[in-house]
Amino acid sequence: MEELAEASIEDTDGAGLQLDIALRRPEDKCVKSYYRRFNYTRAWASSRKIAYRCSRFRTGCRATMEFTIATMGYSAVRSHTCRAAVPAVGRLQDVTTAMMNRADTLAIEKVALPACLIWEALGDEFYGSGNGNVVRGLSEMQVQRHIYRARHQHFSGHVHGAVEIPPLSLALNEAVSFFQFHYVTINNENLNKPTRLLGWAHPSLINLLRYHGTTLFVDGTFHCVPRGYKQCVIFMVHDRASGIFVPVYYVLSTSRTGDSYWDMMHFVVQGTDQQLEPAEIVCDFETGLLNAVNTQFPNALVIGCLFHLKQALRRAMKRFAIPEEECCIAMISGVLDMLTVAEHSLIERGTKWVKREIRERCSAAGIANSKAKWRGFWDCFRRTWMEKYGVEVWNVAGLDNELIARTNNPLERFNRELNSRFPSPRPSMATFVDVIKTLSSEYVQRLADVPRGRVRRAPRERIQLPVPVEITEDIADDSDEEEGTGFSV
Repeated sequence: MEELAEASIEDTDGAGLQLDIALRRPEDKCVKSYYRRFNYTRAWASSRKIAYRCSRFRTGCRATMEFTIATMGYSAVRSHTCRAAVPAVGRLQDVTTAMMNRADTLAIEKVALPACLIWEALGDEFYGSGNGNVVRGLSEMQVQRHIYRARHQHFSGHVHGAVEIPPLSLALNEAVSFFQFHYVTINNENLNKPTRLLGWAHPSLINLLRYHGTTLFVDGTFHCVPRGYKQCVIFMVHDRASGIFVPVYYVLSTSRTGDSYWDMMHFVVQGTDQQLEPAEIVCDFETGLLNAVNTQFPNALVIGCLFHLKQALRRAMKRFAIPEEECCIAMISGVLDMLTVAEHSLIERGTKWVKREIRERCSAAGIANSKAKWRGFWDCFRRTWMEKYGVEVWNVAGLDNELIARTNNPLERFNRELNSRFPSPRPSMATFVDVIKTLSSEYVQRLADVPRGRVRRAPRERIQLPVPVEITEDIADDSDEEEGTGFSV
């Protein structure tokens, strides 16, 4: 009797459905029914009616719904106690096939969307309060299985295959390729784990790198990279026409070796048809990165970022346990940063001047000077910033280009914006690509809006560098003399 009842109800939706119900396998009769997001399961059946109960009956909800054979309709008998109840009226509607097709479509179109959120969207669409019929369809677990299966078949079951084919490989709302390269090579530092590079860039933004004499900014960020990767290196260029600092390339890397930096720069150059010839490059103080930049762009002026320099010096002070009060005095504008504007030949005298300035300011503030700790700091400064990197990397004395001499590294500001776009520090690969794709599309639109007057040019943030002071030749370094040691370069 139950089979006849269900067959008749299904037949009200259209011709030809009665045969499908009659041939349905016995295990398919246990498919759950939904009515306005309430989940019902069959409780018992008789010759007159079929009773359904709330799927949460084990938690105390006594709600039931009955299908009467005589009237061929549904009616609610008991109200729900699990949440607000809605009386059941209408007919049975089978949306199983429609949900399958919709789940498969969303799984590919919204590849960055988690399966649980797709289920929420399908639940609102098919089981929402706007549907007045009793609905029979897929459960949450069935929907998620369809999503995983569809993505596995479409992307060959590999996370890197997903970024190489549409829709992730295409730019946002454009039929152009956003994905640029995927390169795997040996890692000489760890033979068991090769180096993998993945690069993305919008074709319209790549054209900005083709201009001669551009200013390039290169920096890496670590908080927003997917699991298995160590950093995302961003290549940013200053567009002279609009005055905007534009991030062009996003390169994921599994290592931070000099070879990996050289490889990614090689692919960036190839992406511009070997037309990338920057005049200046601003980057972080990292030996592998600096060597790769100097090798790939021998004619460019390479200089480190002042922001990174002050960060490194502050960390060195904390490493030598210099008290916070003395660190703050040293980091005040016009003290330690005076070395960045001193002539190269005056760095030795400038170092003595900075030592004396810190000591005098500490004395004026009633703070005891930690001479032994400062001596260790200055010895580290000499080894790192005088011998390892060289003065020309961080000193801007005589540099006429204010864009890099008096502009803070715009990549630091962009990195904060990029990290704020992700809901968690370690996003999935699909989420990562979706975010950088959206950002690139926004910059393409911004570049088009500025010449048309739709958007004002953003004011450039400038660094207030100290005014160089005159340092006499006979300046003495009393702090070193008292300790019986000297500092020389």
